[in-house]
Amino acid sequence: MDGKKHFIIQFVIFALVFAAILLQSFTHLIPMKPLGGYDNVERPDTWEERAKQNTGFREFFIRNYNQVVYSCFRRITNDNIREGANRELYLMFYLNDVTGGMLRGYYADEEQAKAAARENVEETLRMIDTLRQHGKEFLFVFAPSKTWVYPENMPQRFTATDFTYQEYYIELFKENGIPHIDFLNYFRSVKDTVPYPLFTRAGTHWAQWTIPWVADSILRKMEEFAHYDLPKVQDVDLCITRDYTDKDRELEDQMNLLFPLSKPPMPKPSFHYTDTLGKDRPNLLVVGDSYATQLVVSDFGKVFNHWDFWVYNRDLRSSRPRFQWRKLNEELEAIDMLRDADIVMAVFTAPNYYDFMFGFPKSVQNLYRTGFFDEDQALNTLVEMIKTDSLWYNAVVKQAETRNITVDEAVYANARYTLELKRQRNLNPQ
Repeated sequence: MDGKKHFIIQFVIFALVFAAILLQSFTHLIPMKPLGGYDNVERPDTWEERAKQNTGFREFFIRNYNQVVYSCFRRITNDNIREGANRELYLMFYLNDVTGGMLRGYYADEEQAKAAARENVEETLRMIDTLRQHGKEFLFVFAPSKTWVYPENMPQRFTATDFTYQEYYIELFKENGIPHIDFLNYFRSVKDTVPYPLFTRAGTHWAQWTIPWVADSILRKMEEFAHYDLPKVQDVDLCITRDYTDKDRELEDQMNLLFPLSKPPMPKPSFHYTDTLGKDRPNLLVVGDSYATQLVVSDFGKVFNHWDFWVYNRDLRSSRPRFQWRKLNEELEAIDMLRDADIVMAVFTAPNYYDFMFGFPKSVQNLYRTGFFDEDQALNTLVEMIKTDSLWYNAVVKQAETRNITVDEAVYANARYTLELKRQRNLNPQ
């Protein structure tokens, strides 16, 4: 009898445990911190992975596993992150650039890479001529990468090459007189004189505390070449803290550990603009990578009447609701953003020079030549608009019956006609 009771007690305990897991899976009664970035490297088809994928405690299992592996064996389960000296974290995307792996993946050798860079700069010069013909100025910002500013802290097996593709572009920009700011060499020159690191231990982008003087440097440069009178940036409070936010802890977030990493105190400043009365408020169009995102979404954007941001020359962000969170190649009025801009600014860091400006110079020429970012995609967008607009689609169906053609033929005919009307409007605005 005692054995039977013991069995019943064990059965009830196991049942309660499994019931709790199922209840959590369906209701998430116990809040779990969402996973950041990548998950664990554990492969499917293991009991552990199945448990993680199919229970409400998946986040806890992943974080717990990652913490044990990191604390006991100093191994990071995220294949995209490496730890160097002083527990400095680096992203493989940037390590592949600094070691020459990215160059070898794109080009046969250095000379071929240089030839491609020269062609890209020539295309950039043609783009600048086109922009100036339409009353716009262009500024290129060379954003620094942690690998090139602090190569001494990289993991031992990663060694920086002598050739820096970003620096080669900087030389070409200087030779051709293209307005630019070289933050790469500036960060290198001041890194031993500033009171705090220019990149946080747990981040891969320029530290948040550098944004105010990066913003001010850009504004002063805009005054110099575009002749605007712009406000100045002033720090309000450095807010020294160990509680990192956003980009300052992004690699830590992607490690998905159970406990936070030990981090040195760093500033998390707020800033405002001084001398704002009567200043110019130009419109800004930005094309760039994640370094530009960090800048644009800060208070930097408040200087401008409005800003539009072409993220990787692919996605749209904007201070104007009509252009917010859209796909650029589906935007039928993309030329309006280019036409409205007074200053066009590009912001890119080292690895992205292998896909130079993500085709932005060609995009500019396309827009002024055809009125659309991508004409084929514009046609497809209009086709989808017709099919999802019941009134428009029903009218097209009747039109197809009258003309004795298929509905698809009628849809595309309407889309092409509408596209031509939009083209005329885009190229010949009132």
